[in-house]
Amino acid sequence: MAAIAGHLIDMWRLVRFDYENPHSYSKFRNLISVAKKTGARQFIETGTYLGRTTRWAASRFERVVTIELDPQLAARAVASLSDLPNVEVIQGDAVEKLRDVIARPEIRDALVYLDGHFSGGITARGEVDEPACAGLEVLVPHIAKIRGIVVDDFRTFGIEFAAPTKADLLRSAEHHYGKHFEIVVHMDQLLLLRRA
Repeated sequence: MAAIAGHLIDMWRLVRFDYENPHSYSKFRNLISVAKKTGARQFIETGTYLGRTTRWAASRFERVVTIELDPQLAARAVASLSDLPNVEVIQGDAVEKLRDVIARPEIRDALVYLDGHFSGGITARGEVDEPACAGLEVLVPHIAKIRGIVVDDFRTFGIEFAAPTKADLLRSAEHHYGKHFEIVVHMDQLLLLRRA
């Protein structure tokens, strides 16, 4: 119920042009919209954190692979998501593991959710605070397997920790995906949707 209430608050803020970080349910609805529009059937996530998005995705996608850098958060996710047979939790660096996962022959029609960044608190800090640009780059050789890409927390680029600028992220997206994907920013997420 709290998730729906948060989503309604987000919708009211949009109507009033009162922008704040959207609630998780609103962001998840964005992911579902991208999946429906692009025909994505598999979900690859970087940044498992507490596994909320992973659990939601498991009910909507055939296969879910989630990557978490922090060993304790990854172990917690393995335990809390063990009831979901279509979920695989991988512990390790998002960019390195993303390269391995997308190369698997069984991965196809994927929606890739790049949310594996340092944001303080108990989140893990890798060699790069915000690896989204590197993540976009490692996916390029497997572009035919990808239906959509969503980069979360667009508002933080160029502002928090050592994140690349918004312009750097957009340049990377345009350079690697501009010919084959529609590129949109909506509700604090950069959306890349495969063109029909």
